[in-house]
Amino acid sequence: MNEYFLRLAGPARERVAIRAASLDDARNLAVQYLGTFLADHPAFADEGHWRLAVEDVSGRILVQVIVATVTPRG
Repeated sequence: MNEYFLRLAGPARERVAIRAASLDDARNLAVQYLGTFLADHPAFADEGHWRLAVEDVSGRILVQVIVATVTPRG
């Protein structure tokens, strides 16, 4: 198992340590984490888009999960 860190974009967002067998598994855990976070913090959805980085131990971003809400035109 490898250690990765999840960090939501924005000021004062803490890093959350996770363990995963691969970067693909870490990305899947990031998606699950973001879904749980949004369910627990519905007002956060008012920000319109979210970026969750999967980082290595040194803080280098390995992959980002990006979710956006878009209002349809016309």
